[in-house]
Amino acid sequence: MISRYSSRHHRLDHAFLNEKLKHAASYDRIAGYFCSSVFELAGESIENMAGKVRVVCNSNLRPEDVETASYANIKMKQEWCEFLPEEKYSDMLSASRLKKLYNLLVTNKLEVKVVPDQIYGLMHGKAGVITYKDGSQTSFIGSINETKRAYTVNYEMLWEDDSEEAVNWV
Repeated sequence: MISRYSSRHHRLDHAFLNEKLKHAASYDRIAGYFCSSVFELAGESIENMAGKVRVVCNSNLRPEDVETASYANIKMKQEWCEFLPEEKYSDMLSASRLKKLYNLLVTNKLEVKVVPDQIYGLMHGKAGVITYKDGSQTSFIGSINETKRAYTVNYEMLWEDDSEEAVNWV
């Protein structure tokens, strides 16, 4: 079934993102831009997923997201010596969305792959596949990036198609 969404009619974080992720097992996403601000909208749904969230985005990332990911990477590699990042970097991690980003990365529930603009050009596509607990899937394409601003402020359009052909294409 094909469904169309427009931010002219509904806030897309309510009408689409949270509604679709509520019963999701995993979420695969291509987004020109990714920002941890999306966790302010869908963090709980993402944390409750049994599976993984995988995002491919371009290299235009917020500095605090990159720093948080760096700290998470250090922890994952067990390069801690005598200190805990939660204490050393508590000021930066005090923001709820950065805590969510950090926790999702260190638990390997979130993978973010960054495509460098200088090597591959601007990765500008926006699409996703949501897999549900029962194994069914839906796909979507549109103008929307994976940021709070995209889901709540910008004028965005989204086209959802749950056909097997569309899911495989995305």
